Formats: sequence, structure tokens, C-alpha cells
Amino acid sequence: MAHVTSAADPVASRGQRRRNIFGIMVTFKRPDGLTVAFDRLAEQDRPLDHLVVVDNAPSPESERIVRRRGNDGPTIEYLPLPENLGSAGGVAAGMNRVLQLADDDDWILLLDDDDPPPTESIVGELERFGDMMRARDDRTGAVGLAGARFDFKRGRLSRVPDEELEGPVLVDYVPMGHVAMYVVKTVREVGPYLSPLFFASDIEYGLRLRRSGHSIYVSGPMLLRRRADTGRLGLVIKPSIRVHDLDWRRYYSLRNTIYVLRSYGHAGAALRVTFTRGFAKPLANLVVRPRAALAHLALNSRACWHGWTGRLGRVVEPDGRSRRD
Repeated sequence: MAHVTSAADPVASRGQRRRNIFGIMVTFKRPDGLTVAFDRLAEQDRPLDHLVVVDNAPSPESERIVRRRGNDGPTIEYLPLPENLGSAGGVAAGMNRVLQLADDDDWILLLDDDDPPPTESIVGELERFGDMMRARDDRTGAVGLAGARFDFKRGRLSRVPDEELEGPVLVDYVPMGHVAMYVVKTVREVGPYLSPLFFASDIEYGLRLRRSGHSIYVSGPMLLRRRADTGRLGLVIKPSIRVHDLDWRRYYSLRNTIYVLRSYGHAGAALRVTFTRGFAKPLANLVVRPRAALAHLALNSRACWHGWTGRLGRVVEPDGRSRRD
């Protein structure tokens, strides 16, 4: 593990009682994205105190970028992994490292090189919001820019309506890429991300926090402003019957949803997801898009089988492309 220092070690500067923010950024074959993410972090009006960059595909180029950025800003560590453990394994490795350094009342901030902070003030705004919620609710375990609730009956996420976004909003999880901040003490209590899920593990983590009695909040006004800025006010999300181009992320989303539903005692919902998302949708497209439908059917069959049998880990290889591509 390469250790790049550019400022006083946060562990050595505990005389101040401002809570430290320990960032974790997972990267995979995206040096350009890593550079952009560092640029956006440098623009923040509330700089991080410590940053762990977890590399799922270690390369000299990525390490050079991290070392170069270590000349200014927070203390930075480069943590190369021996194999690709996905976003779940990368976050878990970063959390385990931060737990060696941080105090219980510090923050862990999850960052995504594919989704850098959207504004220059977001880290500071969320820190202030998080501190406010911790003062109001001592079971606050996490805050974030966006979040959703989980409908166990249907086995899917439920969007918070615009009209509810007036103050603090209780949600079930904060998605990766939406500036999720976790209280270190909470992470110590419930453990890190579930590494074997490989990808799409943020829902499981939020549900684990909620089952342990912790609260997860988003700021209604901040989320409302974000929806307005991105043209998502009044958005009504309905499941589509159409199949789109096949993407490796679909396998992990479907497999992990079934696994989580079963693990949380909702086998009926897992069965419903298996038939509707796994089989009904591709079968309904056999006539209009037979080749795509058959490809989806083959991938979904694997995902459903593995979700029911508990086969986790890396099964479908990611391609490293940005979600925007």
C-alpha cells in the first residue's frame, strides 16, 4: 500500500474537535475519470481530511495520478487490491482501512470516480446537514444527497415524492455516487459493505443500517434543488416492458435484489422479482427483439439462479466503461 502524504495526519491533529471527513474513492480502469474526480474534489469549499483511493485494477498510471495529487490537499493513500472486488469489495477495503484511523464520531464519505461531487459546496452542505441530524437524532447513521425507500412487497425502490421534500427525509439507503456520508461508529457497529455482492451493494447496506435501528436522512430542500437542476421534478418512474442493450450491471442488480430479499425474509417478493424482472420481461420481447430478448433471458436466468442459491462474488466481468457511455 502506497501512502502519499501532503498534510498533517488527521490522527495526529485531534486537538480540534471538528469531525474529520475520511473519503473513500473506488476506481477501476478509469484514469481520466480519476483525474476529473480529483479536480472536483479540489474545488470543494470543505476539503477532506483524508482520502483512500482503492484501485480495483492497479496500474502505474493510476498510482502516478494519486501520487501527483498528494502534493496538495488532504492526506491521500493509494490502496491497490490484488484482484477486482467490484465497488462492494473496494468500499469494504476502504472502510476497513478508515476504521483503523478514524474516531467514532468522524465521517466516512463515499466517492465515485464515475460520479464526482456535483457542486463545489456539496461536501460542506452535507456535513452541516449531517451534524444537525446527529444533534436531533442520536441514531443517525448516514446522510446523502439523494435516497429512496425500499418496497419489500414489490422488491423495488420507491422514489420520495417531490411534495415530501420540505425538511429532513427518512430513507432506506443512499446510492453510490450521491455523496453518501456514514458515521464511523455506525460502520464499526454494522460492519463494512458486503464484499461478496461485488456490485450494487448500497441497498443492502442501507437496509442493514435500518434493521440495526439507525436512521438515514436526506435533506429535502437539497434533493429538491438537485431534481430541479437536472430536470427531474415531477418524474414518475414506471417499470418498462422493453429490453435495452445488455449491460453487466443488470446481472448484479437482479442477483443481489433476489439475494437481499431472501436474506431479509421476503422470499415471496424474491419469487415475484424472479418471474417479473427475470423472465416475463424478456419473454414479452421475444417477438419484437428476439436476439436481445434471448440474451437477456440467458443472463437473467444465471442471475436468478445465483440469487436463489447464494452464489455471490464476481461472475460477470465488468468492462470498465462509464455508466454515461
